Amino acid sequence: MSPVPTARPYAAKAIVEHEFDTDHLNVFVTFRFPMNQNNKPEHDLWSCEVDDDFKAVTVSAWQDAYTLLLTVPDVVVLPDRVTLEYLGPDEDLQTTWEKQWEPWGPIVSIEIPPVRTTRTFSTGPAQQNDVDISNVNILFLNCAANNITIGGFIGGVDGQVLQVAKICAAVQDVTLKHIALTDNQDMYLHAGGDETLRGEYGGWTLVCDGDNWYDVSHAKHT
Repeated sequence: MSPVPTARPYAAKAIVEHEFDTDHLNVFVTFRFPMNQNNKPEHDLWSCEVDDDFKAVTVSAWQDAYTLLLTVPDVVVLPDRVTLEYLGPDEDLQTTWEKQWEPWGPIVSIEIPPVRTTRTFSTGPAQQNDVDISNVNILFLNCAANNITIGGFIGGVDGQVLQVAKICAAVQDVTLKHIALTDNQDMYLHAGGDETLRGEYGGWTLVCDGDNWYDVSHAKHT
């Protein structure tokens, strides 16, 4: 009887998930079995299609014995569809007992829900036209020491939702400027003009199309 081969590649596939992060994708590949973390395949063995474009994998790193993180740069908007193909087998992708992983065709990646992050902002009283809200979903405005006036943002991406909240009832003003022409990401406020909160709590909900921000706090101005 012939011996059973011990190095036959595994035909099992993997779970592929991705998250969008400002200008790149983090792609997580989770295997069914513990993998040898001392090696990893060359980046050109991964074929990642983002919508209709093939994107290169430029960085890879084991997160644990089951999960490999791939970095896919030059992705500036949240994609509708991501697939990952493995062009193996390769001796640098194998289990802890030295079985190589079979190649697989395109696997549709599952989008990981974005993590909601916050930032507290208190700079003033001069108008601020470049408030960085990269990966920020909730912007707290603390005007205890001075007025805060925001003319524009930087770092917003298509589909991002930003909630802006005044977190103190101080007499200082919090003002958002309507189409301030900042050369950054301007705000289009629902009332068609600048809006100010004075001595009260409150806030706005804004959505981004990648270029500007739009106020969706109200269906109409009241």
